[in-house]
Amino acid sequence: MSIAAPFPAPFPAPFPAPFPANQRHRSTANARRPANRPLRLTIRGRVLLLVATILVLFTLVVAAGGFTAEATGEVPGPGAGPVAAVVVVQKGESLWSIAQQVAPGHDPREIVSRIRDLNGLADALVIPGQSLVVPVVN
Repeated sequence: MSIAAPFPAPFPAPFPAPFPANQRHRSTANARRPANRPLRLTIRGRVLLLVATILVLFTLVVAAGGFTAEATGEVPGPGAGPVAAVVVVQKGESLWSIAQQVAPGHDPREIVSRIRDLNGLADALVIPGQSLVVPVVN
């Protein structure tokens, strides 16, 4: 049978300091390198430098691609007319009736889909007085 001590067991002694207080660690003592000595990179440093360079170049290519895509897109000439118009929804109108008014000779389903895309509509519900951007179909 064991008897528990009425007081807690003493804590172990703290660990000794790895370096005496008056000495500096080897890596901090040699932290300065002479100016005439070239920088030496480890393999991990070289890989990190390569990955960083690739990311910077990729970002530049993507940014330049966005600008060139705008430049090579088909831009209507000065006499082409507008590509979109604004319509205010009247009482009793729906996207279907607006699509039929905007493009009488075209499939209303396609025009309704384009109107929803242009205006960011989740469904075909419109409210009287609402302004909608509609495509101008020739």
